[in-house]
This record gives sequence, C-alpha cells and structure tokens, in this order.
Amino acid sequence: MLQRCIQNGDHLTGRAHHCAILKTGNCLDLFAHNVLLNLYVNGKSLTDARKVFDEMPERNTISFVTLIQGYAQSSDFVQALDLFSRSSITNDVSWNTMIVGFVHAGDFDSALSFFKDTLECHNVQPTEVTYSSALCACASLAALDPGTQIHCLTMKTTYDKNTVVGNALIDMYAKCGSIKDARLVFNGLTKNDEVSWNAMISGYSMHGLGGEALKVFDMMQETDVRPNQMTFVGVLSACSNGGLLSKGEAYFKSMIHDHGIEPCVEHYSCMVWLLGRLGHLDRALKLIKEMPFEPSLMAWRALLGACVIHNDVEIGKLCAKHILEIDPQDESTHVLLSNMYARTRRWANVATVRRSMKTKGLNKEPGLSWIENQGTVHYFTVDDASHPDKKMIYGMLEWLNMKTRQESYSPDRNAVLRDIEDDQKERHLWVHSERLALAFGLIKTPSGSSPIRIIKNLRICADCHAVMKLISKIVKRDIIVRDMNRFHHFENGLCSCGDYW
Repeated sequence: MLQRCIQNGDHLTGRAHHCAILKTGNCLDLFAHNVLLNLYVNGKSLTDARKVFDEMPERNTISFVTLIQGYAQSSDFVQALDLFSRSSITNDVSWNTMIVGFVHAGDFDSALSFFKDTLECHNVQPTEVTYSSALCACASLAALDPGTQIHCLTMKTTYDKNTVVGNALIDMYAKCGSIKDARLVFNGLTKNDEVSWNAMISGYSMHGLGGEALKVFDMMQETDVRPNQMTFVGVLSACSNGGLLSKGEAYFKSMIHDHGIEPCVEHYSCMVWLLGRLGHLDRALKLIKEMPFEPSLMAWRALLGACVIHNDVEIGKLCAKHILEIDPQDESTHVLLSNMYARTRRWANVATVRRSMKTKGLNKEPGLSWIENQGTVHYFTVDDASHPDKKMIYGMLEWLNMKTRQESYSPDRNAVLRDIEDDQKERHLWVHSERLALAFGLIKTPSGSSPIRIIKNLRICADCHAVMKLISKIVKRDIIVRDMNRFHHFENGLCSCGDYW
C-alpha cells in the first residue's frame, strides 16, 4: 500500500496508512521502513522522514542514501553532509547522490569538489552518473580546464564511448566555447541518441553557426532518431541567431505538419525574436497575439529586446507594460526600457524609469567579465582598478587603443547610454569589463597559444564587438567571448556571428 501511494504521488493516503500502522502496533521490517522513509522524502516531508530514520531499529545503505538524497535535493547540504559523514557508506551510489544533489541545487563548485574527493581520497570508481554530473557542473561554470581533465579520465575507461557521458561532454565543450571539440566527441560516439543530436544542434546555434546547426539537423533526419520539441528549439534558435527568416518559417510549419509537434512557448519566442531582430516588429507582435496560450514573459522579453535594437519606443512600451503586469519586479525590463529611452535620447524618461527602479528597490546588474588563467578566475567590472596587475592591464589598454585607431577605429559613442560629454563616452568605452579581461589575457598568455576565452554576464556592446574584431587581427589571436545570449568567435578581424547578434 505504501509503494502504491509513492507511485501515485498520494502522500496524504500514505501518511494515513502510517498512522494505522502505529495504532495497531504492527512492527515494520527494514524493507517496509525504507519504503516509509521514501514516502516522506518523495513528499518533501523531511522532518517526518528524519523522525522515521532516527526511530528505525536497523538501517542499511538504502536508508542512508534515501535520506541523504532528500536533503541534497532540497538544498539542505548541512544535513546531507552531516548524515553522509556519520554513515559508513563511501560507495558509488552515496557519492553520486551528493554530486547530483549539488548540481541540482546549482552549487557547481561543491559538486566538482566532491567529485575530486571521490577520486583522490576515497578510491570510489566513477560511474556514468558521476562523470555526467561533474561535466554538467563544468558546463554551468564554463570551466573548460576541469572539463578537459574529466574527459581525459573517461578516456582511460570505457566511458569515453558511453552515450550519456558523451552527451555531457558535447554540452560541456559547447558551453565552454570549444565547439570543435564538441563535434569531435559527437563524431566519436558509438551511438548518437536524440540528446546527442540536440546538444550538437544547440551548440552550433549558441556559437552563431546556424548553417552548421541546420546541416546537423539534416543529418539527423537521415537516421532513425526522430526530432522532438528540444530539437526544434535548437533549429529555430539557429535560424533566429542567423536571421534566416524563410528557413525559420519553413521549419516552424514543418514541425507542426510533418512531425506532429505542437509549438510551445520556446518555439514561439524563437520566432518572435527572429521576426523582431530583422525589424518585423508588427509581425512579431501579431504572432504573440495569435499564440494559442497566454503569452509568456519570454515572448514579450524577446520582442522588447528587438524594440531596443530598432528604437521602436511605442511597441517597446507595450511589451514592458505586459511584462511588468506579470512581474512588477522584473529588473531586466526596467533596464531595457531605460536603454531604449537612452538610445532615443529621451533622458527625462530614463530618469523616470530609474526613479521607479529605486522606489521598487531594484538595482541594475553591473557588467561583469571574467577570464581563467592557470586555474584561477579573474573578475573585472567596468573601470575596475582593484586587480593587482592593474598598471599592466591599463598599459595594455592604452597600447590597444593606439593600435586600433591606426586601423581606422572610430568609437561608437551611441553605445554609451549615459548623458555625458563625448570625450567621457570614449574613455568609458575603453574601460568596459570585457576589454579589461582581454588586456589581462593578452598579458598573461603567450602569443600563439590557445584562444583567449572571456565570459560576460550581459550582452556585448556594439563598440566592444568592433574593437574585439580589430584586436584579433592586430595581435593575431583568436578571442572567444560568451555573453548572455551566445558566443562570439573573433578571428583575423571577423566574428562568427557575421555582425548579426
């Protein structure tokens, strides 16, 4: 009866059965106690689960793992670690439970720390779950070096050809900016399932390589693996990132008529961004209104972003109105609205939006860029003077400023959305966080070495994009920047996005 309650998600009836057991004085054996423990863990009643655990006359590995998993999935890592340290279980299941729990809760650093402990201190043999979870943590942190090291470990076992681990490797390399390595893993897998194909399509899409993404989709259709909803999210994203309107519309129709897949909010949002980014704002608005369900924040945000690019204040205000009706505390909408007013030099409106943010207790997320060097991550904010190597960094920036101007660089002052003098705008552009990170990377890495990889939490501005292209040609270095939307590969004066982002 308890098992049936767990299967049906009927935790209330399960609790009633437990009460009946207590009233009749029936004794439960170890198996039944573990089922009861699982009932409360599944129902998120961890206090009751702990009470059952503490009152069990005997416990086994399943008892400990069940409760540890409950704590980990609820992000109560203090209790999970305490119970883990008190148990006598340092086996694969228990360690995997902790690693998966950390990943599930978004604590990726702890997940990697635990993974390292399993190898160095406890002689636990990693499984496909261990490897895939650790690689997921690397992907989320965009930590290429640890990810590459884990890949090397899998190559010493049979897991390098394992589909689950291979899929995690494809995702890790793609999200860490090494799309060529992602393709090598994809090509080397014994079997590619739908996750493999989707990861490769999405990887090419986020790197601005829409043509490659669509080629992979064509290859997929020649196999017995059927496209699913996630496949078409990747395909439509590739079209929207590349401005491929006719192909995007064709794939959207094909998804419905040829594959029998009903569009969800992600598909509609891709189409809204595709239309909006190309300047078809009225058509994008019409598509939102024709959705067979209530328009989501994602769709309205996509259109608002397009309005900012094309300076359409009226439709932009309408988008912001709908978003703030759903989520009045949405910080990004206030910022985009302010940016839209600033691009059209409506400074009074900018001030009004900023006062509204202050009243609501909202703060604009500061621009932040970071770069890894020899296992240490270095963070930079705009006009940052806190780094120990600041003199060398600013010296490199001065040299880069001089060299880019010799290559006919002209600052795009419109990229500075502040009401200040032109000379102040030019100085402000040269201390953007991604330029500081680039200067540091050029100082610390030898010429001719691997690409300089920078991560930025916001969208890269038009002026920084132009400068990165020039610098890649001047210093003859590949530069990879991952902003909040996609990757930009700068090589010999060109960018993989084709200046469309």
